Amino acid sequence: MKSIGQYLRLSVLLIFALSLFNCGGSKVEATTENKRVFPVQVVPVVRGNVENKIAYLGNLEAYRNVKVYSTIPTKITELKVDVNDVVKEGDLLAVVDNVKIKQGVLQAEAGLKSAQAQYENMQTEWKRIQKLYKQNAVSQSQYDAVKTQKEAAEAAVNQMKAGLQSAREQLKDSYIKAPISGIISSRNYNVGDQTSPQLPVFSIVQMDRIKIKIDIVESQVSMVYPGLKAYIKVDTYPGEVFMGKVDKVYPIINPLTRTITAEIVIDNSDRRLKPGGFARVEIVTTEHENVLVIPNHAVIEKTTLKYLGGGLSNSEIKTDYFVFIVQDSIALMKKIQTGLSSDNKVEVSSGLKMGDLVVTIGQYNISDSSLVQIVEEGK
Repeated sequence: MKSIGQYLRLSVLLIFALSLFNCGGSKVEATTENKRVFPVQVVPVVRGNVENKIAYLGNLEAYRNVKVYSTIPTKITELKVDVNDVVKEGDLLAVVDNVKIKQGVLQAEAGLKSAQAQYENMQTEWKRIQKLYKQNAVSQSQYDAVKTQKEAAEAAVNQMKAGLQSAREQLKDSYIKAPISGIISSRNYNVGDQTSPQLPVFSIVQMDRIKIKIDIVESQVSMVYPGLKAYIKVDTYPGEVFMGKVDKVYPIINPLTRTITAEIVIDNSDRRLKPGGFARVEIVTTEHENVLVIPNHAVIEKTTLKYLGGGLSNSEIKTDYFVFIVQDSIALMKKIQTGLSSDNKVEVSSGLKMGDLVVTIGQYNISDSSLVQIVEEGK
């Protein structure tokens, strides 16, 4: 009996020891888990500008494109410029055959001179007849006849003046001049060719500014107005961004497309941009300057469904935004309020301060108060 009792006591002690051992092992594992250090990457909260933008596609166009016609259907006798030449307003571009026009001017000048001489003679006669008429020395019919001749001579002078003016205008038109400053983009005639009212002699483009026409969808019409900043990218210069602005918004919505046309203007004084090219346009509709910003991917969204009673139809979806910041190697979860978001960054209106270290990689592996080690600090 004694031996059996000893065995029982030994068994109880062994079981008790094993239980203590097992409990101690769990505590060791828990302690090890709590002390696990998670590697994270962080960036500091900084100040910057955040823009809300809408994107459109369009084509580059010359700011002005003027076609220059000859108003006289005759042969080209001189060409003063060619394609790609830079011209100023008023520069001589070409001359058409004006030999007969010059002869017409000379004839008109001679005719005017003759008419003026005749008119001066009639003026002298008119003064004489008026004096005699007052003295009752001539009849009414004689008086009226001289008056009529004087008026006819005056009308002849005016007619000859008009004819001379017309001849001079035609002679002026025979010298084709640039109506605007720009670059000759096309020439459609050679010397000796007969001009036509349907085909321009030249086309002149103004390229110191470039415009882009885009079609704004009806739902965004109220967001776009003159003066807004725009970013433009073209395939000709990959990676480069050109600055422009909304110059005008057309007043009428197209009933077929439900869009309204807007024009973007870009400074092109260096003439790098060429009309006809494809363009990607981003119009800045809203801009917040000097605000706290963090990378978009640092933000954790948590969506909850709150039942208000009466089934799923009577419920409310709520989304909250959180980030982890690191203080003394400890990750702290912070609820934040966000604002505008663009270009992989988001505005933070509350919940963070300048310089806070926000976790950007590793945030989904940690929880509030986790031990962390910063392996890299971004900018």
